[in-house]
Amino acid sequence: MPKFMLVLRGDITVDYSQFTPDDFQRILGEYEAWGQKLAAEGRLELGRKLTDQGGKVIVPRAGGKPEIKDGPYVESKEVVGGVYILQADDYDHAVRLCDGHPNLRFGSIEVRELDFMGGPEQ
Repeated sequence: MPKFMLVLRGDITVDYSQFTPDDFQRILGEYEAWGQKLAAEGRLELGRKLTDQGGKVIVPRAGGKPEIKDGPYVESKEVVGGVYILQADDYDHAVRLCDGHPNLRFGSIEVRELDFMGGPEQ
């Protein structure tokens, strides 16, 4: 069965200052419930939130060693906040599995099929 990566992107123009701690807990519960539902169906292989610690971006440099920069950048209109790996029959099925995902209220979900790249496929 094909595997798909869901890349959760958040719109940083959303004003989160109006959210209370209870709001954040409720929303977190919605993310957890969505993941638990897919896990119960045997479709979810991995689901992870990315930390708020920034990150690094590696960019090629002409004729030399790659350059490492801090990132993601504030100028971005969206930021990757988490990822899932799941099993689905095909792209259409993977997209349907995203129905009701709470991230769709705050950004987008990119759906990409994973391709075999040399080691044993798991």
